[in-house]
Parts: sequence; structure tokens; C-alpha cells
Amino acid sequence: MRFKSALVALSLISALPAAPALAQDMERMMVTSNQVEESERRSAPAIYRQIPADFVLVAVTFQSASRDSGERAKELETMFTRLKAKAAKTDGFTLAGGTLGFSSADIDTVLFTDVYQSDYSGTGRFTLTLSIDTKPDESFEALMARARKFVSSLEVAGRAEAYLGDDQFIGARDVTKHRADLVADIAAEVKGLQASFAPARVTLTGLESRIITQPSGPLELEIFIPYTLILESGE
Repeated sequence: MRFKSALVALSLISALPAAPALAQDMERMMVTSNQVEESERRSAPAIYRQIPADFVLVAVTFQSASRDSGERAKELETMFTRLKAKAAKTDGFTLAGGTLGFSSADIDTVLFTDVYQSDYSGTGRFTLTLSIDTKPDESFEALMARARKFVSSLEVAGRAEAYLGDDQFIGARDVTKHRADLVADIAAEVKGLQASFAPARVTLTGLESRIITQPSGPLELEIFIPYTLILESGE
């Protein structure tokens, strides 16, 4: 882990909304096609830390074009059951319901009928969110290859086929554990400013704010506390 700093007088106050939470103390941010989505970038203050992502989220869809509507539904319900069973017994893979990036539901509360859809073209489908835990020193490409292997290893029922969505979210669990280190880094910055611009008065506000995360790479996050720092130097 490392932190960055700059010895400058700052006014850094953030009113940016928090990322959608999967659960308490869990953050997720979007990457697309192995590139950080520009709309997800935020300017970090002078004091921030970089941490590895703990997981990647991606939508997994199963579909079938079997002509008989009852057969389509049966095939996909079988794949729904097989997918849940495989995720439950495979370390580092979990499933959830809801819409990727917007909502999440525990997979044990999700029924096949909640997610099954059939359109006028004669195609049925269901979509769930697949979470893949990261591994040390693993690339984004290698992680996504693991995800594809996980899905393709399922025994196929009838004409069912699967694909992963183009959008991915990276995330971190329990970011609040870094608060003490971030506050200590900010305190060291203040001490340095006071020494560099002595006599100087430094005023800080916003340290009670929640930790903000933003992606800085395919599997890396910046974390920071949005604060305001005012430096007054001179007699």
C-alpha cells in the first residue's frame, strides 16, 4: 500500500455522491473493456491511498431460443439451478440478483421466476450478477478469463447458451479500516505545511466524511476522505 501527497495549500471539498453499496462498507466502481470509465473518475485530494480491488462484478446472462416456450423455460431454469449450485461450491465466486451497478439481492432470495424473461422473438433469458474475487498479482484479463471458464464449465441444457456483459465493476470491502491511516497521513501533511510556511495556521474541515473510492486502474482503487484545508501563512 502507498500514499501520495503534495505540499500545497488546498481547498478540497467534495459533494460527490457515494458509489452504490453492495453491503455496508463495500464500494464498487465501473470499468469497461479493461479501461476505467471516465465518468467514474474523480479528482483525489493531496492525500489519498491506493488499494487493490477485492472483487469484480459482471452480468452473466443465459438464453435459449428453443421453439417451444415451455422447453425454453425448463432449459433456463435448469441452468439457473446449476449456476447457483456451482457458485455455492466454488471459492471466490458468488452470485446476486438485481441490476448490475444499481441494485443487489442475495441470491438465496432470488427465484427463477423473478429473473426469467421471454420476448416475442422466441428467446428466453435470465441475468444475474457474478462476483469474482481478485487474486494477488492477477491481471484483469486473467480474472475475466477465469470468469468465462467458470461459466463455460457448466453442463448445458438443451439450446441454452451463456455470455458475460461488457461492463464490469471493481470494488473493495471494508474501506473504513483505512480511515486511521488516511487521517494520520493528513496530520503528517499538516505538520509539513506548518513547518514549510511557518508561522502558519492550518484549518481542516470534513474529516468526519465517509471514505470515497474511485478507480485508478483495472484492478486498483484510490481511497480518500474529502476534506477542506485552508493555510494562512504570515504574522
